[in-house]
Amino acid sequence: MIAEEESAIRDLHAGLVGGIDTRTTAGAQPSATLRAVVEEFAYEPGGRPVLSGIDLTIRTGELVVVAGQSGSGKSTLALAMAGLIPHRIAGDFRGDVTWQAAGCEPVDLTELPLHETAQHVGITFQNPEYQLIQYQVDAEVAFGPENLALPHAEVVARVNDSLAMVGAQALAGSAISSLSGGQKQRVAIAAALAMAPPLLVLDEPTSDLDPVGTDEVLKVLHELCHVRGRGVVIIEHKLDEVAPYADRVVLMTGGRIVVDDHPRRAFLPTSRWREAGVRPPELVTLSERLPDYFDDGPPLTIDEAAARLTGVHVAAEGAAEAVGQGAVGAVGAVGQGAASAGRAALEAVGVSVSFKGKRALRDVSLRVADGEWVAVIGANGSGKTTLGSVLMGFVAPDSGTATCFGRPVEAGRIPRQADRVGYLFQNVDDMIFNDSVAAELEFTRRHHVPTGPDAPEPGEVAALIGLAERMDAHPYALSGGERQRLALGALLTRAPRALILDEPTTGLDEAHATALFDLLTRVRTSLGSLTCLLITHDMRLVARFADRVVAMREGEIMLDTVPRRAFAKPDVLYGCGVRAPAVSALHSRLAGQPAEVAISVPELIRLLAPSLR
Repeated sequence: MIAEEESAIRDLHAGLVGGIDTRTTAGAQPSATLRAVVEEFAYEPGGRPVLSGIDLTIRTGELVVVAGQSGSGKSTLALAMAGLIPHRIAGDFRGDVTWQAAGCEPVDLTELPLHETAQHVGITFQNPEYQLIQYQVDAEVAFGPENLALPHAEVVARVNDSLAMVGAQALAGSAISSLSGGQKQRVAIAAALAMAPPLLVLDEPTSDLDPVGTDEVLKVLHELCHVRGRGVVIIEHKLDEVAPYADRVVLMTGGRIVVDDHPRRAFLPTSRWREAGVRPPELVTLSERLPDYFDDGPPLTIDEAAARLTGVHVAAEGAAEAVGQGAVGAVGAVGQGAASAGRAALEAVGVSVSFKGKRALRDVSLRVADGEWVAVIGANGSGKTTLGSVLMGFVAPDSGTATCFGRPVEAGRIPRQADRVGYLFQNVDDMIFNDSVAAELEFTRRHHVPTGPDAPEPGEVAALIGLAERMDAHPYALSGGERQRLALGALLTRAPRALILDEPTTGLDEAHATALFDLLTRVRTSLGSLTCLLITHDMRLVARFADRVVAMREGEIMLDTVPRRAFAKPDVLYGCGVRAPAVSALHSRLAGQPAEVAISVPELIRLLAPSLR
């Protein structure tokens, strides 16, 4: 199955590699061009420009990836391309956005009513909650076509086709409120597809999706461009995943475009991307370190990288020994699961949970030792969040028990656990309710909320999370990464001994995600011990920080081991909706399915033959 998926990606990209035009005219849209010229845009008159000097052209039939650090202007550019700036979002805008179909005069989208602009350019937002307005999935997807007064039969056809394209047919009759974050993201994309706009702009469309789901959506978007002739702009941090599908890659920094090129040229030199706070794809980094083997350009898929390294010897074992560290030597963790022998911090025994007759957990048992960092991975809807909710007391199990530092967890009695365990929600905005950073951090002390021993002062926490200079700021004046740190800081004011983090890096760029976990590492060091249960789709995060990996599928645990061994089992991972990091998958391919694999580019290079090094 893994080989088939790789082959599909390779075939999709073959036309770009070989210079062959893979686009067909079957079902294609007439060619059209969008040109966004933004001299300057600021959200407040006289304020700091968020965009400046932008001149970007997007053609139907191509897939363009826009990358950049949080705050670089990516989402603002998306809003401008979709006409929401200046129609719905106030600010000081100087420029124009024009749409020109073949053989027609250009149309200034900034002058059109928004409902007419939406028929040229569709958009999905980073947080799907902001655009889902109906109760039921099929009603949500039908909403746009119905408002175009299309015949009922065509509306039904569009709903079915759009849900099928994103793999969400089974959700058609579901209540939107019952969906996971990733499922809501699929529905939002389906709703945009149902409008059939010639150009679709998607802001972080895969941020809540599992790795296999990400591939599925990217294939759909690639088909939209190269078969149906539409244009797609994707704003994305997952460059390893999206690069094989891209026709062009755009890098933004400081509100400006600094790179706009084919992915085989755009990512080099990688130093330019790191300086912009963006991590380039792992395979590109590898090729830059081994120029003699990749002199005709960087690989974008595992197949390409493996083909270039054919005949190169790579050690099948000893990835950890190659760099003298355990599973997570980068943060000084115990490695190889040694911490699991200690006293239990969080434990579930034989837990089963059902929601409206659907089984979410099936006889799950999990033990997280005091001081251990465990990553729970799996497809959307596999039961990861439900398991975390049982351990925190948000959800009562149908059968089985849960304990927190030796005490039974009583569902609904959250305060019994909250002085020892902090829970960071997937959407941190649901946790922030005060009118300043200071008030948020002082809430625990001001309201005499029970805390763990040696609870820190609010000022200490503010300094630890890097917000000491923003104490008077309103939380919603902070960036997404800053709000993430604030929500975490509010938890830390209670001096918890354990944290349950549900997708803590969703929507965060590489720099902010790393900063968040570097912060947790400092907390771990300062406290002497910190237990962490990490629910995530970010495999690079798992590789760097986790002591153990627990992979779930349909409410059951399928794998429980250290990262190096987990990533050496691609078929098991794929069945759980997960892919190993690119460098781990490449090691596995080159070494013939070893028991352990490298989890970073430097490790893999150290394991290669001495002559290659």
